[in-house]
Amino acid sequence: MSRDALVVGINMYDRLKCLNAPAADAEAIAQILQQYGEFRVTRLPAVKDKENETIRIGKQTKVSLT
Repeated sequence: MSRDALVVGINMYDRLKCLNAPAADAEAIAQILQQYGEFRVTRLPAVKDKENETIRIGKQTKVSLT
């Protein structure tokens, strides 16, 4: 049986003060779900890590409706 998880970590907002920890916390949860829960995880906002070609949650990336 397939298990899916959508993990959203938002640090940056247009009209609010930027936060420090949500994206890092969301990435930690995503890694735990993949490793121990065997989930297929979709990360938002997603960025590709240039060093090891993995997808992670972008700490400086804005989320928009478009």
